[in-house]
Amino acid sequence: MYVKPTKEGIEWAMEDGWSREAAERGYDIFDFDQTGLLEIERIDACYIENVDDVTDDDCAMEAERSGFCKIIPVDELPESFIVHGYDRRLYGWIDTPENRKAIEEYR
Repeated sequence: MYVKPTKEGIEWAMEDGWSREAAERGYDIFDFDQTGLLEIERIDACYIENVDDVTDDDCAMEAERSGFCKIIPVDELPESFIVHGYDRRLYGWIDTPENRKAIEEYR
């Protein structure tokens, strides 16, 4: 379940170089392994005291619920979406035409 970062978590993330806005969310858009594929990920520094309590999936659900961005439904990801030998048909990929195209073309 998504939980907003604590005041301390926000401060730690900002000390780590994150903007206040991103730190207060606790997540941001990341370029997955510098592949150009965009996804929502938790900002780890925000959750240092409770690192296992909030997952990337929790953050992706909150990103969509809050209107921060749309997320591609897992059943709309290509069957062949494998990155570094792992099935990447997971919740959290940003839903834009450009990202859908990059995911479809990724090999």
